[in-house]
Amino acid sequence: MILVKTKYNRRSFLKVSAASSGGMMLGFSWLASCNPTEEQALSMPESWFDINAFIKIGENGLVTIFSPNPEIGQNIKTSMPMVVAEELDVAWKNVIVEQAALDTQKYERQIAGGSQSIRRGWQGLRMAGATARHMLMEAAAQEWKVNVSSLSTNKGIIKHDESNRTMSYGQMAATSQHT
Repeated sequence: MILVKTKYNRRSFLKVSAASSGGMMLGFSWLASCNPTEEQALSMPESWFDINAFIKIGENGLVTIFSPNPEIGQNIKTSMPMVVAEELDVAWKNVIVEQAALDTQKYERQIAGGSQSIRRGWQGLRMAGATARHMLMEAAAQEWKVNVSSLSTNKGIIKHDESNRTMSYGQMAATSQHT
């Protein structure tokens, strides 16, 4: 056995470690990270309009997405609504997530076992969001007497570039329900 003599002992190691970690100290302030000019989420609407089994929209554009599966630590109430919100094209800050009532007619699989909620449900959720978006665009096309292919959406707003008209999903849902 060969012993190697070093000039560092436990005490000098602690001194060097303490000195070097001081150079890596980073500061962070929660208050400095807040941006008071950031847009606030929409307030609760007075009336809601059912779009399909997964989505209802308030007259102000606030969207409620129903999560068919219960949350037991698998992020169901985050990931499922994100799939719907992505296809629907709404700002995440204007989305509310609610647990859907048990309804085997509306929802295929309302259990949480086996980590299958997203794997088995994402395609249906995607279709629900895309269908709702298309329905709102068709209603706008009919209202404005334009071709639906000339419309676009962005964060819950339907836009017709040629006429420079815009309408929120909430306004369109309210208009569609009253006609």
